Amino acid sequence: MNQQEKEKSLWAEITEDLRQHGNVAAYGFETYISQLTLKKDTGTKLVLEYPAGMLVEWVESYYAADITLSATRVLKAARELEFVAASQDIPQHTEEPALVAPTTPATPALATEKKKKKRNKAQNAPSCNSGLNADFTFDSFVVGSNSEFAVAAAHAVVNAPSSMYNPLFIHGASGLGKTHLLQAIGNAAREKDENLQVLYVTSEDFTNNYIDAISRKGDALSNFRRKYRKADILLIDDVQFLSQKDKTQEEFFHTFNALFASGKQIVLASDCPAAEISRLDDRLTSRFEQGLTVALSVPDLETRIAILRNKRRLWKGDLISDEVIEYLAKNITRSVRRLEGALIRLATFASFSQKKPTVMDARMQLRDMLQEEKNISSVSISDIQNLVAAEFNIKVSDLNGRRRTANIAHPRQIAMFLARKHTQMSLQDIGAAFGGRDHGTVIHAAKTIEDKMTQDVRLKETVTRIATQFS
Repeated sequence: MNQQEKEKSLWAEITEDLRQHGNVAAYGFETYISQLTLKKDTGTKLVLEYPAGMLVEWVESYYAADITLSATRVLKAARELEFVAASQDIPQHTEEPALVAPTTPATPALATEKKKKKRNKAQNAPSCNSGLNADFTFDSFVVGSNSEFAVAAAHAVVNAPSSMYNPLFIHGASGLGKTHLLQAIGNAAREKDENLQVLYVTSEDFTNNYIDAISRKGDALSNFRRKYRKADILLIDDVQFLSQKDKTQEEFFHTFNALFASGKQIVLASDCPAAEISRLDDRLTSRFEQGLTVALSVPDLETRIAILRNKRRLWKGDLISDEVIEYLAKNITRSVRRLEGALIRLATFASFSQKKPTVMDARMQLRDMLQEEKNISSVSISDIQNLVAAEFNIKVSDLNGRRRTANIAHPRQIAMFLARKHTQMSLQDIGAAFGGRDHGTVIHAAKTIEDKMTQDVRLKETVTRIATQFS
């Protein structure tokens, strides 16, 4: 196998890992990841080539961290990323080059001089392989009534690590900015003190690192513990995935204690409050709650408009009109990530079509996202219960009752899964609608159906058929 074939094979492995474990939607794969090519693995960095006209800054901002994590898992070693245009020669040295912005007239230019300086400073500062994305800063985080308390707490952590809020626990639904805020803390802390050891990882990374360490001989476990316990600020994302991982929880408990006793700052992010994480060790729950817990909620209309205008400003372009921005803000409300995804899709459309999209264009280009938003906003738990009961020929009262026979328990779990996925009701409210069950039961039911759907095609078809009836 020649070098080119090796790089092609390596990129295939990385993208497959990214598909399985990353946070990239199907549209992101189709529009961006599939167009990237691995041109060179220098041993310290992966040089990725992108086609002319691609919004590479968007890829760097929103997908680079996931690509880096997948590459680390596949290669069992860390790599930096470098993006080069298809017409650009691949550099033969390993020093970090200046950022090259796309040159097509319709492509938004994100990489301002100020941003380049910040990026270079963050990359050159000594760290314990920090995992930080330099684009996630406080400057680029739009503060609204949904996030002002969380942002204030984050600033307080940067100004005085471990002195007030330790740990800081940030929770909120997916796509509301938890990762951005976590990384903003890390970037701001390193900008304030470039010698600070800052480490950002997800709980899945922590788990995989731990499993890898205990499966090896020699000093692997000691090195693992040294890596995490030498951090001055440890940022752990998606801690809800520690659920049911007893051995990992035990190791994280000791890591937490070691850092806390040493006066190191810990910041955690989760999709739900610590008390709602299913099968989380009580000792961890109490430690997560001993500091300050803050919530990120869905932004209001004004904040959503401000977020979109801020993105447009960063792009230094006028591709999207205020009318279209207001239309997006009014119709896409579930998460900031979906809102920004809609904007980038329209910006890509504008880049390729060489015209400003109208509201009608937005309706056509985003019809799938708008339909999902409509389904989310209109469906109720009662609707779901009626549809599931009809599908399995049982009564709605059976779903709300206490019977646990298989012919009742299975449809009940499906109904809970659909309620969690397709409504904005809290776990407590969903549990209450199913006969007063607790949030842990709802989490377990949703996870059970989600896992079974990956193995059972008929179950997946059944759940999909029920969901399509919402509209």
